Amino acid sequence: MESRLELFDTFAKNLEAVNGTCYKTDKANLAETIVKIYKDNGIDSTCMLETDLAKTAGLSKVLMDNGIQVHSDHIRLNSETDKGGITEVAYGIAELGSLIQASDDIDNRLMAIMPEYYIGIVNGSTIVETYDDMFDKLAELKPFPKYVGFITGPSRTADIECVGTVGVHGPLQMSVVIVTDL
Repeated sequence: MESRLELFDTFAKNLEAVNGTCYKTDKANLAETIVKIYKDNGIDSTCMLETDLAKTAGLSKVLMDNGIQVHSDHIRLNSETDKGGITEVAYGIAELGSLIQASDDIDNRLMAIMPEYYIGIVNGSTIVETYDDMFDKLAELKPFPKYVGFITGPSRTADIECVGTVGVHGPLQMSVVIVTDL
């Protein structure tokens, strides 16, 4: 079994293999990390929910103080036009560099697939080593959520002639922020 730091490194390596980017930070620096990602990529508007972690980190305020428009309500209306989307996810899988959404809330799904740039926030303690480990975790969920989604890198597809295209069914870019909550 890998150590937590090895899991983070494995997660990052596998996410980057599918054109995603990965950052590690603590709760105190979460907002600044996300601002840096958005500033570096020219993102000026985002949808996000005011979760406990977002409130503790002062995420909305820090984003707005840095000129990034934040929509935390009317997600269905704003996720189509906002350049960014931020969600917290339930789990990560190191061997795939994948995030797992496990939620009853449709807004979480929309924020992960509608904007051009998606940021998924995952607590480091919820990253599991393997795909099989993830199914063990999911089997323990009571009640089981109405929606479980696996997110692995930016959206990509290929047509019948095997011409690859990025962003057809989801974001063009994706970053994961691992919150080192050890």
